[in-house]
Amino acid sequence: MVEKIDAAAHRHVGAAFTAVDSAAIHVHRERCAKVRNRNVACLKCAAACTSGCIALVEGELVIDAARCVGCGTCATVCPTCALESLNPSDAELAGACLSAVRDGRVVVGCGLALEALDGLVDSAAVVPVVCAGRVDESLLCTLAARGVREATVLCGRCDRCAQRHGAATAVLVAETARTLLDAWGASLAVRVTDEVPQFLLAGGVTAAEVAWARDDFFAERRACVPVVRDGATMAAGAVSEGGPRPVGRGPVSLSSPEAEAADATVGPGLRFFWNSGHSRKVASHSLHVMKDGTLPHFVPDRRERLLDALAALGEPAAPSVACRLAGAVVIDGAKCVSCRMCATFCPTGAIAKFDEADGALGVAHTPADCVKCGSCRDICPTQAITILDEVRTDWLVDGTCHRYPMTPRPVDLADNPHQILDTFRLTFNGDIFER
Repeated sequence: MVEKIDAAAHRHVGAAFTAVDSAAIHVHRERCAKVRNRNVACLKCAAACTSGCIALVEGELVIDAARCVGCGTCATVCPTCALESLNPSDAELAGACLSAVRDGRVVVGCGLALEALDGLVDSAAVVPVVCAGRVDESLLCTLAARGVREATVLCGRCDRCAQRHGAATAVLVAETARTLLDAWGASLAVRVTDEVPQFLLAGGVTAAEVAWARDDFFAERRACVPVVRDGATMAAGAVSEGGPRPVGRGPVSLSSPEAEAADATVGPGLRFFWNSGHSRKVASHSLHVMKDGTLPHFVPDRRERLLDALAALGEPAAPSVACRLAGAVVIDGAKCVSCRMCATFCPTGAIAKFDEADGALGVAHTPADCVKCGSCRDICPTQAITILDEVRTDWLVDGTCHRYPMTPRPVDLADNPHQILDTFRLTFNGDIFER
């Protein structure tokens, strides 16, 4: 089912993502920064998607679940783990990697590359994934903590593969992992390559034979088989680009006149209605706030595994680190109006409210829990928030918490008893959640 939506329509984004939910990818829409507040700029999944399942086209977020190949690349780049890879899961992938370690070395290979090399490599010594973009930093750091010396992410001929974007994600992950491991003085060597390691070759097989087999296989453009959703089964293997697609519901655009004329339903309990006068759909659901007025928080398991792995590596060797996974929030007190919306919408609780018995209030920031989604910065009505790219390494392992005391701002309600609610609606484009 194809869905086209205004990328700024956060509730519709959340329900539309539900269509991607399958045996390969699980969607936790309540974790998505974009779902929580439409002003958040994050659309990393669309930029990384290898199949066109999630794409940003001329300002519209286009979701075509029939294209999903279950590669997990979207889950790799999602900062809040709103998209969770199940093919395999993180735990299954880590277990398989540890079982495949040979003399301190492990290889993770993309499915198409391994299909090309069938019979030419030791299959027990390589862990198959749909795409190289499935590997994430928590896996590599865990391998380092378990004593692995070399991790190779084996690609095929990415220039001849429809999932070529996965290689860019694999390279990004490798660079980030190297940065983190260098900061902790770890010795794991991480490589992303299409060259088969010598130790992986089956007996009697030469490197020339392997190169010929790979080039011959990729002489025809290749693409991974999309997830077959009937019965929640998974298809494996490869087809030529433009090959057969699973049979399912016909394409439906929720921006079409047909959808405008009649309510469209996507998944159980998710109904959409046309908001008259607007050029977007709005889902008839919302996230419920907690007692402190914030949306529910969740620190991803993947984040916890990363921090556990870094702690297991010992004391950091460098005083600070700069990478895509580490951020620290700085609030400019001169600009801050004490609305604490940063805490309200923070997906992980890295920014949390505090209210003391003596009347003191503010927010507390824990850098270790910050996944650098940018929510706080993007929704701040006065641009009072900066996210530092370079973070002290001890902040990531000792649970350092920074407190930002704030001053309540008086509001005159004499002329308009709804002034607070109206102001918030104006400031946050209608994103008001009620208990």
